[in-house]
Amino acid sequence: MGPGLPAGASSPEETDDMKFPTLAALAGLSAALAFGAVAETNVAPGLWAYDASAALGPIPMRDQGTHCVDPDMSEASYESLFNDINPNCQITNGREAADGYHFTLACSGGPDGELKGRLIVNADDATLNATGWTGARGSRVPVFLSASARKLAPSCG
Repeated sequence: MGPGLPAGASSPEETDDMKFPTLAALAGLSAALAFGAVAETNVAPGLWAYDASAALGPIPMRDQGTHCVDPDMSEASYESLFNDINPNCQITNGREAADGYHFTLACSGGPDGELKGRLIVNADDATLNATGWTGARGSRVPVFLSASARKLAPSCG
């Protein structure tokens, strides 16, 4: 392990390799939150604001912004949104329950990883919490993700 690098990383390049799926997941899950897509349920299109925080081991990350949800996006399923995050990642266990959408997002093909979490989407707000790991060369680094979104306007114009 090099100085100032996360466990399992011996070079900055390995750190970047480990960050990629987590950053992709953070961006993608933030977008999924902003999209507000619910399996079998339509969420009204409009302008959404999102705020997502994550930690890759000791490294904090944050993403904030707005996203316009168009009608097609508002009708997308959780699986299609999560599976679009990274071509190496797929929902392996997703189910709708009274307390939200529970999922496992598994990534393989380098670096590997897994996130387990819950997404709750209401008409005007959404929250997501997930924990998991990512790894490179046999080591696992913990991942924590928390995000929220709220609808700002019924249209994006």
